[in-house]
Amino acid sequence: MMPDRLAWSFAWRSLWGSGRLTALTMVVVGVSVILVIFLTALIEGLRVQLVQETTGAIAHIRIEPIPREPIKPDSLSTTDEHVIGKRSTWTREQITIEDWRKWQAYAQKFGPQVVAVAPLAEGAGFASRGGQRKSVRIFGIEPREYDRVVPIQPSLERGRFYRMGAGETTIGADLAKELGVDLGDRIRITSSDGAATDKRVVGIFRSGFSGLDEGAVFIPRGDAQALLGLGSAVTSIGIRVSDVFAAPEIAAQMSRQVPHEVRDWTQDNARLLGALEAQKRSSDMITGFTGLAASFAIASILIVLVTNKLSEIGILKAMGARRRQIRAIFAIQGAFLGGLGSVVGSVFGSVLVMGLASIRVAQPGTGKLGPLFPFALSADLIVVTIIVSTALGLLAAIIPARRAANVDPMEVIRGD
Repeated sequence: MMPDRLAWSFAWRSLWGSGRLTALTMVVVGVSVILVIFLTALIEGLRVQLVQETTGAIAHIRIEPIPREPIKPDSLSTTDEHVIGKRSTWTREQITIEDWRKWQAYAQKFGPQVVAVAPLAEGAGFASRGGQRKSVRIFGIEPREYDRVVPIQPSLERGRFYRMGAGETTIGADLAKELGVDLGDRIRITSSDGAATDKRVVGIFRSGFSGLDEGAVFIPRGDAQALLGLGSAVTSIGIRVSDVFAAPEIAAQMSRQVPHEVRDWTQDNARLLGALEAQKRSSDMITGFTGLAASFAIASILIVLVTNKLSEIGILKAMGARRRQIRAIFAIQGAFLGGLGSVVGSVFGSVLVMGLASIRVAQPGTGKLGPLFPFALSADLIVVTIIVSTALGLLAAIIPARRAANVDPMEVIRGD
């Protein structure tokens, strides 16, 4: 019976003796791993970027009042009787959350996945100065509180946002340009009901989101409640969570306790989620085909090694080596080629990705410098790639190992 250490020795000698084939196989495996790391990191980075662009200007979860619809008079009757009444025009009133402080505290204590909570007094209106008039969205906020849900301070071009006080406003850069205003100028903000107030511009920001930059007017929450006729109520409560993809589950849990509508960002972005799912499937297919190509390369070199070492394999079997020990030799070789090739490929792939990720270019819309390639490289990706490549090496060794184990030592020794 052949000792196990001889299996290791024979495996290494076979790989070393076929140095060119071994090196070629490792190059193929390494290039495959580089391709997997590059494409996976790029696709994951694009996914993260798309999600950030979608959720960067909105809350991940919103608690909103449930809209009330009028009931037809005839729907109240359960008999053949008819309800007679006077026809009148129904005016939709703005629905608000009166007990928002209670549900703000509930959301803040919900769990560690909730990062920030901010009540919002929001409504449609107009901003004007001189002869310029622009339709806007009025956001009544507490600046520091709201900034943790939707970051505005990092996008501030000039002026201030955190210390915005009563009678002051912070607006988007595109809106400021259309109105022809700058810091210190006053604009008139008019609600959809006709109520108006003058505000002094103390901050101008450029977030890169057209909806904010072109039509957002931020004022203190108390000022907005008075302008929009909300009293002490708010129109919604915005929530930011640590994992945007966990938002649907968190929203579902909250909805069991909160007597208002709880919506997460995915409900309004079904098309984006469909595109992300298709993107993930494409990434999985590319990774699968690349891994398959690497497996064929390993299997090919091992088959060649079996062919070249038939006489030595025959001698080993004649000396008492068992079939499982012969298979172990090629399992060692397959794991070595897959494992070492993937380690080398991971190193070069990581260096390539980090090098390209360091390239900075001006980002459209904001003019700020950002990465040319939005890679998302993680240690998990590298570890999983190495493990999978090693496993593929073992699987690729099955066919050549079986062929070697079935060698008839007498035929090989006789040279038949």
